[in-house]
Amino acid sequence: MVKILNILFITNYSKNYGGGHFIRCNKLAKKLKKNNTIFFLIDDKDKNISNILVKNSRLIINKNIFKKEKRLIKIIQSLKNPIVIIDSYLSTYNLEKKIYPFCKKLIVIDDLKKKHFCDIYINPNLINFKFARKIKSKIKLLGTKYSFLDINRNIKVKRKKLSNLRNILIFFGVTDSRNFSIKIYKAIQDKKISFLNFKIIKGYKNDKLANIIKNNKLPNLKFLNFSKNFLKNLKNTDIFISSGGSSVWEAIFFKKKTLIFNHSKKQFENSENLEKIGLVKQFKKRLSSKNIYDFLISESQLKNKNILIHKNLLDTKGTERIQKIILQ
Repeated sequence: MVKILNILFITNYSKNYGGGHFIRCNKLAKKLKKNNTIFFLIDDKDKNISNILVKNSRLIINKNIFKKEKRLIKIIQSLKNPIVIIDSYLSTYNLEKKIYPFCKKLIVIDDLKKKHFCDIYINPNLINFKFARKIKSKIKLLGTKYSFLDINRNIKVKRKKLSNLRNILIFFGVTDSRNFSIKIYKAIQDKKISFLNFKIIKGYKNDKLANIIKNNKLPNLKFLNFSKNFLKNLKNTDIFISSGGSSVWEAIFFKKKTLIFNHSKKQFENSENLEKIGLVKQFKKRLSSKNIYDFLISESQLKNKNILIHKNLLDTKGTERIQKIILQ
């Protein structure tokens, strides 16, 4: 008889942050849910959560849980020795050490170079991992081999001729807290870029685009709501523009020319290393309409020479590898 396990994901999802971490956890939850019970401990619930939450999982709402050690321990104890998976920049070494005795296994997913205390540590980025020697973990899953791609392994990737790059897909995550979407829209509008076709995906927490969407009169620009069709839209575009988050890996997998507007310093090293091997190009100038215009025009005319050279950097088996290690 297969034993049913309780698996608790902890991430600080709320109105203004944490959407990317929550989506990443859901990708892993899909792999772990068979014969197990999935729980999500988050800060807040909103109308969008049902669109991305893995089916038959259970929500526990508790604000600022990373500051409430005793409350967190009680929640973990109530689930009777669960597997606990943390994906949040707010998690700390001391917190992990305190909750560790109450977990069947403790797994930490992190993009940062931080000290952790766990059974399994996961960092799927292309960075220097010398710092990981100091992480107290029995198993360390490091690098792009463990990327969280939610893509059917049988999908065929067709590479379009790079001489005809006209369709551009733009997505700056769930919230777009730095308003990159608005700034690019204004550049397209101000400079009258009519020979390229744009689609801007509105993150489900990005309410700042509402007025622009309502008044948009640009014939070559469409707004899309974030949905399960994201991969389809990505597959059909020529160029992908993003903030350097997890969607970059999917763009690289589909061999898309990928342009990065880094959202935070936390993404710099990964973006720099991807640029060094020719898989992305970073925007590094002041966010003026002219600079954005020049960047879009020049990059739409340049080829990605290294797309095929690094074709084995990613595959679709990252979450499957993680799943097997967690459940073994």
